[in-house]
Amino acid sequence: MNDLIIDKPHSLKAHHKVTYLSVTFIFWAIIFYLWQPLISLVAWYFGFELFYDHMIELGGYKEFANILLIYLQVIVLLGVVFLAWAKVNELRFRGKSRRKLVAVVTDSDIASYFKVEEKQLKELMEQKTLSLDISDDRVIQFEPKKSFKVA
Repeated sequence: MNDLIIDKPHSLKAHHKVTYLSVTFIFWAIIFYLWQPLISLVAWYFGFELFYDHMIELGGYKEFANILLIYLQVIVLLGVVFLAWAKVNELRFRGKSRRKLVAVVTDSDIASYFKVEEKQLKELMEQKTLSLDISDDRVIQFEPKKSFKVA
């Protein structure tokens, strides 16, 4: 049997989903912030005054000229780093195909892997809290109705 990988995003708890969505929103906000100068330029082209106010009247073009060389150096450095990384990986993995699709794991695969009945697996999956003991030979012993006290 292939590696046992369980991929059921619909089974995630609510706080995991909220965390995922929050992190995603934060990174989209950062990306929007980084694109703000270009957005201002496009808006200025279509008649909005934001770019003109920031760049011409407030002297933003002077600061832009001062940091343009630093931006270009960082871009070149990142390009060199990524190209070097790609070249190293090309040399390391030349002729080796490691990309394989992950097989979908069904409930019956999980049940047979852990040596339990499918009916018993369904019961385990429906439990909110569960105490499991998995031995070295993958035999599961569990206590489904055990209550836990939270201090």
